Amino acid sequence: MLYCKFIENCKLKIENYLNMAEDKKEKPVGWSFDFIEGALVLLLLSSFVGGLATFLIDYVSSGNISFFGYNLSGVFHFFKSNVWFFKILGFGVAGMAAISTFVYNKLADHIVIAEKAKLYPMEMPMTAHPEASIENKHLEKWQKIIKLSESTNTSDWRLSIIEADIMLDELLEKLKLPGDIMGEKLKAVEPSDFLTLDQAWEAHKARNMIAHEGGDFLISQREVRHIISLYEAVFKEFYLI
Repeated sequence: MLYCKFIENCKLKIENYLNMAEDKKEKPVGWSFDFIEGALVLLLLSSFVGGLATFLIDYVSSGNISFFGYNLSGVFHFFKSNVWFFKILGFGVAGMAAISTFVYNKLADHIVIAEKAKLYPMEMPMTAHPEASIENKHLEKWQKIIKLSESTNTSDWRLSIIEADIMLDELLEKLKLPGDIMGEKLKAVEPSDFLTLDQAWEAHKARNMIAHEGGDFLISQREVRHIISLYEAVFKEFYLI
């Protein structure tokens, strides 16, 4: 019965701690008198009573006070003759109170820590953020484009430009620009909102020449790197890479 009451009291304290953690500016309303506060008040009263008892004992032992004809000095002599018994009893009660307070605090702290661990686990499973996953895919795709542009195979150079243009089209789709083809979407762009618009146009025109002429389109690796740098400027403006 006492243990159940103790657990219930601990749960109430845990709820108070968590509520105060959620809103530090909010002050607790009212005042609850718990075991620890009671022990402190008891110790304070004991010190006060101890000081007052010295005066009363001296006064009673003088033999000047009687109660219904009974001299109270006899009571004093009884306590005086058994002083060691009462000292041991007092130390025992004080020791039990101290031990009980210590055990109570340790159990309460253990329960509070256990409840907080349930609410705020130290090792939470890490889940990838959707936006971070998309950014990684863009970066991986861009790295593949760079490798194609640095290849010794001329067909890879043309492929790198085509792949970069696909990324540009995906960007324009993300910007929700009107138009069915990329040229229409680029025409709908507000220049103040697209600082690298000229680079996008130049790169897209190069892609169209490759698409129309295919393998007959002659291009040097230096020109490929220049075109790829145009796409890179656009993608960096919009934080794709």
